[in-house]
Amino acid sequence: MRRTLVRAALAASLVGIWIGTGLGAAPIKLGAHAPQTGSLAKHGIEQMKGIRLAAEEFEKSHKIKVDLFIYDDESNPQKAVAAVEKLAGVDKVNGIVGGYGSNLVGPASEAAERYDTPYLTTGAVDTKLSAKKFKNFFRLNNMPGYAAAQSGTIKDLFKAKKVAILYNSLSATTEIAEVVKEQLVRAGIAVPVFEKFEKGTTNYKPILLKVKDAGCEVLLVEGYFPDYVGTLKDAKILNLPVKAYMGAWGIGTPEFTRELGPMSEYVYGTSIWEMGTAPKAAKQEEAGIVTAYKAKFKEEPSYIAMLGYLSGKYMLEAIYKGGGNAGSYGAENTRKTLRAVDVVSPLGRVAFDDKGDPRYFSAVLFQTQKGTQVVVYPRERAQGSVQYPAVPWGGK
Repeated sequence: MRRTLVRAALAASLVGIWIGTGLGAAPIKLGAHAPQTGSLAKHGIEQMKGIRLAAEEFEKSHKIKVDLFIYDDESNPQKAVAAVEKLAGVDKVNGIVGGYGSNLVGPASEAAERYDTPYLTTGAVDTKLSAKKFKNFFRLNNMPGYAAAQSGTIKDLFKAKKVAILYNSLSATTEIAEVVKEQLVRAGIAVPVFEKFEKGTTNYKPILLKVKDAGCEVLLVEGYFPDYVGTLKDAKILNLPVKAYMGAWGIGTPEFTRELGPMSEYVYGTSIWEMGTAPKAAKQEEAGIVTAYKAKFKEEPSYIAMLGYLSGKYMLEAIYKGGGNAGSYGAENTRKTLRAVDVVSPLGRVAFDDKGDPRYFSAVLFQTQKGTQVVVYPRERAQGSVQYPAVPWGGK
């Protein structure tokens, strides 16, 4: 297992990377794992860009060397566990960030708990993960904030009467589908099509025809990048007569718009952050992160990249401050420092409860308009108005 991991990491030029030439106290060893290959790679690559930048920026500001160990978990739960075991048991990192997808982060966080290593993720929202009350588990986002953004938009802005929900069978996508359905039904909105599909599905036409037959106004797909690409392309083939297409995570990333081109237009997605949506108190920080990211990667950061950046920043600061700024980097002190975090960030107010869940997380919902992600809900954070009805293939 170890040799396999090392070979994979070396092949991707990812293992044991040291960033910068920081001086000062003992180096901080930061571990990270995320999909760089496999079905979730589009998300994991964005996440890792943010983590890399956070390590560089921390070195510059604190003059502390960061030894950054990164492993590709290949979108595979077993590989995610192996990566954490290598990071915590062999590399002896002071903390771990990353992970994308609740089905990967769940077993990976269990491994981090076994090795008593602080673990901060940005890519897992299944409520069962924090229900375990692991002392080392922390995350910046969770399920309720995403679901409310979707159901609120459908109810308050679209005023739709019939909604179709198609969802990937993985745990997080199943959960958000169930929560949103419950919220919609409670609001008097019918959900005549509630259909599960398996990971790896390539033909969505049969379930999309059910959407057409039911006369649904909104198509909500709770899935991941391949699911959006497949459903959008099949909806175009069928010229599906709906008024809006909405997805959960990964919509609006640079890869999403590059892959789909004009087919990404008018699509709605949930986000934690989009350019210019930071609270007033965090505008300066947001501008600095965006400037540094564009200088390094020659593109604007996606919200996943911002999540990766902030997870890396908060973990590094917790390790450093918990060690008394003297290089004594212990897990217990790191955990205590993370639990004491209460800051206004580009995502909004960040603080963790006793389960490691975010106390104040709230997602926004955006629509792609002329290639730009325009936040339309909630109203107090909106950057523009919805274009509704509108779908990239015509619809009705």
